[in-house]
This record gives sequence, C-alpha cells and structure tokens, in this order.
Amino acid sequence: MLLPSLLNPVPANPYEVLAKFNDNYNSLLATEGYEPFVYPYNALSGYLLIAYLLLPPSRSKLVYYIRYPVFAIIVVVSVFAIRQCRSSMVTVGYGIGLLHAWAILWSATLLIFNDARADFKRIEEHRAGTDDGSSPNMDQGTSTDVDKADGEVLRKRDVNGAVKQSSPEAERGEPTKRSTYVWQSLPRTFRHRLDWVLDLVSNFRGVRWTYQITGLDPPPQHIQSSLSDPNLPPPTEQSYLTRSEILRRDLPSFMICYLTLDVLKYLTLKDPYFWSFPPSTPSPFPFPGTTRLVLSVVFVYCSLLQIFLLSPLVFAVILGPKIIGQHAWPWLYSSFFGPLSQARHKGLAGLWSGWWHQIFRSAFEQAGEFMGRCTGWEKRSRRGAALRVVVAFACSGMLHACASYTTIAETRPLRSFAFFMVQPIGIIGQRAISGWMRKAGIRDKIPAWLRGVGNSIVVVAWCFLTGPLIADEFAATGIWLYEPVPISPLRGLTGQGWWCWGGRWFRWYTADKWWKSGLAF
Repeated sequence: MLLPSLLNPVPANPYEVLAKFNDNYNSLLATEGYEPFVYPYNALSGYLLIAYLLLPPSRSKLVYYIRYPVFAIIVVVSVFAIRQCRSSMVTVGYGIGLLHAWAILWSATLLIFNDARADFKRIEEHRAGTDDGSSPNMDQGTSTDVDKADGEVLRKRDVNGAVKQSSPEAERGEPTKRSTYVWQSLPRTFRHRLDWVLDLVSNFRGVRWTYQITGLDPPPQHIQSSLSDPNLPPPTEQSYLTRSEILRRDLPSFMICYLTLDVLKYLTLKDPYFWSFPPSTPSPFPFPGTTRLVLSVVFVYCSLLQIFLLSPLVFAVILGPKIIGQHAWPWLYSSFFGPLSQARHKGLAGLWSGWWHQIFRSAFEQAGEFMGRCTGWEKRSRRGAALRVVVAFACSGMLHACASYTTIAETRPLRSFAFFMVQPIGIIGQRAISGWMRKAGIRDKIPAWLRGVGNSIVVVAWCFLTGPLIADEFAATGIWLYEPVPISPLRGLTGQGWWCWGGRWFRWYTADKWWKSGLAF
C-alpha cells in the first residue's frame, strides 16, 4: 500500500518514519481515492449485527431468514472498509483490517453458523418479582448474596477439602436474600434484551454463555446448584475468586507488562527493523535474526496481555457489582493466557490451544464445525479433526492478513496468512509421529520428563523456523512504532522525556454526504 517514497531518502529515526506515514496517508486520500476511518459511519457492520439481534423474540419466518441478507450487508460494508479506509496511526490502520475481518467472522458465527437469537443462553441471577413475562431475567436484579460487600466471599474448607462459602452477612449472623440462577434466552423487554445482546456481541470467549469455550473457569457451586445443569464442569478453586484476589493476581502482571513494554520500546527504537524496514537492514544487536524474533514475541505477548488485563481490573475491581451488577462477578474473569507448560506437555497443539490466548477461539471453532457439517466429516475422524484445525488457522490467517493489508506501509499480507497456514502442518505432523510412537510401543518407554524436553525442542525449533513470517510482517506494518506506555521511566531517566503520548488521535471529518461525517481516526 505504501507509496515508494518511504525509504527515499532513508529516515534517520522512527519519528521521521511516522512523518512519512502521515505524508503518504494524505497522498492516498488526495490522489488514490481512499478514505479515513470515520466513526460511526465505518462501524456500520457492528450496528447492523446488534440491530438484528435486538429484534423482539419471534417465531416469524421473516425474522429468521432476514439474518442472511443482514449478514450479506455486513460483509459488503466490512469489505468496503478494508478496501477503502486507511489511517496514519499504525494501530488504527492495523485495526481497520483486523476488526472488519473479525466483524465478518463473528457475524457469521452468530447469524450463519448458529442462530444466536434461538440457540444461545447466558447465566443470569433471578430474584422474585423480576420476571419480564417470558423467563427469569436481570431487569431489576442486582448482585447475589455472595457478591455483596464489594463481591468478597469468605471461604472455609470442610474436612474433605470441599470449598464452602458464605456471605459477610451470614458470617455476622445477619439474614441474607437468596437468589436463583437461570439460563436466560433472548428476553422480551427491550432494556433487558439490550444488555443481553451487547454482552453476546462483545463476549468472544462466551464466558457464562452456552457457547463458552473450554478451559475457562466454571461457575461456583452456588450457581451450579441453582442451574442443575449436568453439562457444567465442577467448580475449581479459581471459580471462587474475589475482587481482592483478582487485584492481587492481575495488578502485578499489569505492572510487569508495563515496565517490560517500556524496555522493549527503548530497545526497538534503536533497530530500524522495528521501524518498518526490511530484515536485511543492519541491526545494532548481536544475532539479529534471533534477537528480533525474541523481541517480537515478547512485544506481542506483553502488548496483548496488558490490554486483556484491563478488563478484570476495570470491570471486576474498579467498577464492581455495585455499578455494573452481574458483569462484575469475579469468576467471569478467567486468565487470558494459559500456563506455558502446556507446550511442554502437548507440543505445538498445547502451545496454541493451551498457552496462547483464546479470544477468537469460539469463532474459529464454529467455522470449523460449520465446514464439518457441510462436508459431513465427523469431528472424531482424522480428516474431520484435520479440517477443523486447518479452518481455525485459516480464519486466524485471514484476520491478520487483512490487518496487514490496511496499513499504509509496504507489506506482504500473504506472509501473515502463510504463517498461520503452516501451523496445522506442524501440529498434525507432531500428532502423527506421537501416534506412531504410541502404536509402536516406543512412547511408553520414554520417561515423561524426556517427552517434555522433546516437545519443548520441537516447539522452539518450529517457532524459529516459521516465526520470521509473522515477525517480519508485523515489523513491516510499522505496528511497533506505537507508544505502549504514556509515561516511560526508562526514557525519562535517560533524558529522552517522560511523557510519550501526544499528537492528535482523532478529528472531526466533514464528508460530501452527511452520514459519512464523524470522528476520523
């Protein structure tokens, strides 16, 4: 996408690169027919999805079948934005492609792969006198007895080690009001339905919904007892987290990410590779290929984790149940990354399905299940399992390729797609070798610790082999030119300035059509 003038003359520092980006952005708008990303006009796909889901519960065939043209419009609007919208800000430019590609995939999940209005339900608290005329709801409900007093739960263990719980009121001998919990389908009242739909659209992992992905914390026992649902896994210790425990769990991680990102930014400012220059550019670091790959992995991990940690800290801790009610239940905020030991135990499959974040997993799985139904390939068959793995990584590759495409740097989006498409080769290959070793009786003769070492070696070797595909594309987009921290202790102490955020993040954009006017990012 980039005009050829970016590297001619060669910028002397990353700030000159950003200035080049801005110049090229203005040129694209003036001469190439591109448009800025304007809110709310270019967010129409999300509003269309919400508007359809907000229709009152109905058995009408018209309401049922209208989801197909709605989805078609969402695709057209999203593709147009990917093709025509650009931004001088590297994060916004990357996000244009990523979010609009995700809008297509998530809309397909809710409208095509499933009929979300009929298929999905979520766990809600129900108190007497809060019925909307169809089924229990949260129209007037607040927090449960175990969530009172800022959501803290006092826990005791019986002689068998089972977790017991009581509210602070009960501990003081005060009477408490008991709540029941239900699986709530699409509500009838608009206020309740709006909360239900907004939660559905934004809840990618499906926490407390019937489509919740595996590996997340199940509800605590008092909720499960009320639901009487045999399909729910038994609660774990993490199911009884309190607000203070979430604070102790996530705040240190957030601060570590903050400081790590400050160090990473300081280092990457010294290497033109991270300014959008090609890998052949000389590096100030020894072993450039290895150093750049390691820095890229840590940069991606810490950037994502810092963003993810804002969710539990803001909603569960700062706002809490007194302000946002059921959305602050602590058990809703499972960890976003799993233990890295998953890679040691399960190899590449564990790396992707056990350690790496699962934000998009539900949509990836539903796309695979949809393809499985279309082909008739059973999930437990070899080709059915392989199909689902390939489809999941193809979806991820599509998201990242679209994100790369909408930046204004000189990128090669197929590199992002290729990185994700080779991952099934490694996973299926490792599984095949492990299966052969098991059948041959070799695997059982190898100690568990040695198998773990072997898995770790395979994972590291595979990442070094395929990692440059995505790392070089990330660097080419200029995404690492973004400022991850507002205040930089390291750059402040070295005389480069403490405050890092600045410039104009958005402006009012007036278009020839009034509906195209809005905030341009």
